[in-house]
Amino acid sequence: MNKLSRKIVTLAAAVLMGGSVATFSAVGGAQAATDNNQVVLKQLDTAPHGKQAFAVTTVAMKGDKIVAAYIDEFQFVKKGSDGMTPVPNSTKGFAKGVKNKQMLISKATNDEAYSGLMRKEVKATQGREQSLEAIQKYTVGKTAAQLNTALAKDKKMQEKVISGATLADTNGYVKSIAQAATKGYVTKGIDVTDDNITLKQVEAAPHGTDSFGVTTVAMSGDKVAAASIDEFQFVPKKGFKGVPNSNSDFGKNYPKGKILISKQVNNKAYSALMKKEAKATKPRMTSINAINKYAAGKTADQLKNDLNAHSKMTDVVSGATLEDTNGYVQSIVDAINK
Repeated sequence: MNKLSRKIVTLAAAVLMGGSVATFSAVGGAQAATDNNQVVLKQLDTAPHGKQAFAVTTVAMKGDKIVAAYIDEFQFVKKGSDGMTPVPNSTKGFAKGVKNKQMLISKATNDEAYSGLMRKEVKATQGREQSLEAIQKYTVGKTAAQLNTALAKDKKMQEKVISGATLADTNGYVKSIAQAATKGYVTKGIDVTDDNITLKQVEAAPHGTDSFGVTTVAMSGDKVAAASIDEFQFVPKKGFKGVPNSNSDFGKNYPKGKILISKQVNNKAYSALMKKEAKATKPRMTSINAINKYAAGKTADQLKNDLNAHSKMTDVVSGATLEDTNGYVQSIVDAINK
């Protein structure tokens, strides 16, 4: 698990194909599963640790119970930092104008190097991901209400409450999981009788060079129980909501006049931009949700076979009109195979 701008017109996806308009309200915000066997992914951008990073926090749920959790954080570090790999498209349009000779990294993907930095700078006694795995494991089987009760009871959950967690901000990470379970953006998946769900996540470049994607799959055996695809991009500030800590230390490295956004969170504003610049006929999340629904219940081989057989997956994925639909499906395959 650890080994984890160009004109906006190009960001919006070369021209999209036809279809009816749907609203984002059908996919955003906290929603309940239709039954206690349905796997539901909930994802929320949070700030569990300081002002220099933001996190993508994901939970897989059945009913009100968390069956898997995963947190990755993204932070700017100096370009060329030893052993660190930046997010996709960092040598292309995405990183154009980033200040202070910085690059954006995933802490999970760079766990070995980042943990080495923790040992050097703050005398950390174990790797970051080792503590996060203990935190994530602790939350499994619990509800958001149970996590909030535990948080209220103990202000320092590391070690004495969560064995194996040594991070000073352990409570912040637990809180972000509770928040995601309560108000995360929802993707509904298939019914699964047992609770043996594994979350896998990759950074990808499914669409052009001006953004990077975070694709997450909840796996039940070799099948996708649910999938989620978000993308992050720098856009002009007006009318958009930035990721957490955009107005703090993290945002000091942004290109002038730009803000880093989640396209999922900003679906309405970003879709309006797509409509204006590329004549898009559907909101972005309408197509993304169609792709996620198509992938649910399938294996990597089944998805790969479809990709090999169809140069345009819009012919296969009902409701998806994004020209880069193949890229989004491929990112799901990559996440499965991680």
